[in-house]
Amino acid sequence: MYKFQNVYIYIPFVDLSDRMAAKNIDKVKPIAEKEYKNSDYSNTFLDRLNKMRINKKRCDFSLEVEGEIFRVHKLALEIASPYFAAMFDSDMKEVKEGVVRLVDTDLIAVKLLVEYIYTGIITLTEDNVETLLFTSDLFQIEWVKKQCEEFLKGCIDFKKCFRIWNIADTLSCKALYDFAYKYILNNFDHLFDNEELLMLPFEKLSRLETILENPVKYQIGKHRCRAKDYRYGYKIQELIKDNQLSIESEDNVYKTVLNWIKYDLEKRQIHLADLMSHIRLPLLSNQFLKNDVAAESLLRENPKCHQFLIDAFTCQSIPVNERKCSSDKFRIKRNKEYRNEQFHVFLIGGIDTGLFPLHNRCKVYDVSKKNLLSIPNMNEHRYGPSAIALNGNVYSVGGYCSFPSKTAERYVPFIKRWNYIAPMKEPRYDFGICAHNDLIYAVGGFRTATVENYDPINNAWYPCPNIPIYDPTGVSAVVVGNSIYSYAKSTWFRLDPRESSWYKLNEMNDLSFDGLVSNDCTLFCIGHNGKFLDVRMNRWGSMSPMPYRAYGFSSVINANDIWVFGGKETDQIQNHVEHYSIDNDEWSTFDLIGIELIYNAGAAVISGCFDFN
Repeated sequence: MYKFQNVYIYIPFVDLSDRMAAKNIDKVKPIAEKEYKNSDYSNTFLDRLNKMRINKKRCDFSLEVEGEIFRVHKLALEIASPYFAAMFDSDMKEVKEGVVRLVDTDLIAVKLLVEYIYTGIITLTEDNVETLLFTSDLFQIEWVKKQCEEFLKGCIDFKKCFRIWNIADTLSCKALYDFAYKYILNNFDHLFDNEELLMLPFEKLSRLETILENPVKYQIGKHRCRAKDYRYGYKIQELIKDNQLSIESEDNVYKTVLNWIKYDLEKRQIHLADLMSHIRLPLLSNQFLKNDVAAESLLRENPKCHQFLIDAFTCQSIPVNERKCSSDKFRIKRNKEYRNEQFHVFLIGGIDTGLFPLHNRCKVYDVSKKNLLSIPNMNEHRYGPSAIALNGNVYSVGGYCSFPSKTAERYVPFIKRWNYIAPMKEPRYDFGICAHNDLIYAVGGFRTATVENYDPINNAWYPCPNIPIYDPTGVSAVVVGNSIYSYAKSTWFRLDPRESSWYKLNEMNDLSFDGLVSNDCTLFCIGHNGKFLDVRMNRWGSMSPMPYRAYGFSSVINANDIWVFGGKETDQIQNHVEHYSIDNDEWSTFDLIGIELIYNAGAAVISGCFDFN
């Protein structure tokens, strides 16, 4: 209110913020569209639909199994199962009648699958997984079928592997089939006398033939045989001839064939020659070939098998380094000469670099994977121990720790622990060790000529005839046939435990080696200028020189391959894994690994598939 010469003029008050808001009204953009999703809607929908099923509301179809009726909604079944979708699109009388009777189908499996269709939840157990796998395959509910396959992978063991393999083959579950088949290949040494293996048919059999022979057993109607039903599955012949078969020795493959033939001799004898043709008979152990195989009447009476035996004996009579040229003639080589033998080398004790501390640590080298693993430590530190494998266990015996030791330990892979066994009667290190007729022999050693053997059953050591002389630099020992061969002070000796006496053989004054192994009837003295001795012919030969002049290394043999680990060369620690092929007379560097226990460590080989973690 302002006053001008007695004239009053009224000016209204206006809030500027209101005026600005009014100007901006036209500038606000309206929300055209925004989508909202109820994250719980699916669960709520299924929950209410399931309650309708339980309360039998709006149900328009029935499943009858073993006299029990399940009221369901056709729409739910059609969405979840292509099997029912195809049924409802057909002119089947069951659709018109509103009920289908499922014959030869498991009641519990159908009940669980109906609940899954309405809830999305399935509970698998060892008791129900197989019937659920068959029934989900019938209903073509692939997600449940896949979960059943994964569950069965976790259930596989020595008893179930063949059953799971056959189920996977029957239902065309390729991933499960491959998993079970690989498990069988990798664990064949534990399975070759399994009764389910003995029940396998000779050759490949189509799934269609299998189902039509017994459709009830496989819970599959004949009308469901689709194109994939014509795939073939591996059986006994394919298993025996597979180069990936993991075995300790070819002996076990032979035993498998004979056991399989004799399981139903009248019907299976006609397959003997075919199966024997897949066995590497020249690779059987010499004693087993002479004492067991040659004495088998089934082979002697079969002309083809008899010729196989002649070839095997002829091949074994050839020195091992000369067999390569004859391998095709005597059927050693096919795709691969040796099968996929999984074996592990235990490296035990020894000394380290630097200040040379003694070790109780142990490593396991997985040759097939080129992988170095740690296992629990031994109870004692041991330098220059002798290691040996017997019946799947590893023994570490004697060694040096401030003074020579008489103690011994045993490692059981499945228990994953070192335990003491009975001590030797005399302490020793740098001595020979070998296993013969389920006994462990400790031969000589530093400043001792005594010999003793260990019986694992009685957990006791027993004295044996002393070696004629002792060698202050140490003794080596290996087994060939029924005899123990030992080298001491430039002289070879042989002990036949059945005769309890040592025999002096020839002297080799110029022989220098750090490792001694045997293959069939041949001794291999491993060093830079290695030599081998064919004991049957008493003939020496030379090996190709090692790539480096090492000493104190660890050496083992598996099949026709020699493996050398570490050692020293002019005070330089070597971290090589060297491989020597007997057939090719050739050395090669197999791997480079940082082995800490590589000087004067014990070494032993066990075959098979083990979990060292």
